[in-house]
Parts: sequence; C-alpha cells; structure tokens
Amino acid sequence: MRHDIDLAISRQLWWTQNRRSRSWAVPYQRKKQVKAAAHLTFRSLINSGKLQKPEHWPVHVTAIIHPLTHGRFDPENAAPMVKAILDGITQSGYWPDDNAKYVVGPDYRLGEPSTEKGVYHITIRIEGTKVKEVNR
Repeated sequence: MRHDIDLAISRQLWWTQNRRSRSWAVPYQRKKQVKAAAHLTFRSLINSGKLQKPEHWPVHVTAIIHPLTHGRFDPENAAPMVKAILDGITQSGYWPDDNAKYVVGPDYRLGEPSTEKGVYHITIRIEGTKVKEVNR
C-alpha cells in the first residue's frame, strides 16, 4: 500500500518554524485553513473510494516539500504546515489519531520546486510499515 496525496498551499498561507509573529492569531488562522483543506481533500478521497483506510497500523508518513525555487531550502522548517495537514487527516477519519500508535513519522524530504508560481506543494506519502504495533 502506498498513497501520494498532493496538497497545494499558497504563499499567503505558508508558515514555517522560522517565522515569528507578534500575535498568535496570524499563524493560527493560516494553520486552521491548511488543516481544513487537508480534511476536505482526504474526506473527498475516502468518500469517492480513491483512498482506502489502512488495515494495519502503524503507517509510515513522508512529507515531500516542494519549495517555490531551486534555492536552499530546509524541508523540516515546513513542520507547522505538515502538522496542520496531519491534524486534518485525523479529522477526516483516515486514521484514529496521528500519534505513534498509528503514524510513524513524518519524515521530511525535499521535492522538486513547485511548477505553480507562488504555490508550495506538500506531497503526503502514506505507506504500510513492517513495524509492529506497540502497546502503550
């Protein structure tokens, strides 16, 4: 089992670990919109039958970050966007929770630059894993 789901995030919504804000409201609103987009995307894929829920846990998640340019880019700085996406996936009902019992990762990888001007892309890769479920 392997699923690659691409999510587009406009420059206006993009938030990284390196950004600072004078108010908590700015990053909160951006992450809230990204979470809602991920929820709708995954719910639509599940409802249409294009995405089946895993039969075995945990699954491995890789976040492939597609930056705007070919310049230097640290994919792990996209963690706030990826966390919002994982929360949206949880909200969609794809997995019961994004804790370690159900999800290994996310691991971050650098992808090819986005082909859309001013739009980042994050590909969420979900794969089965041979890691045995740990009782916690």
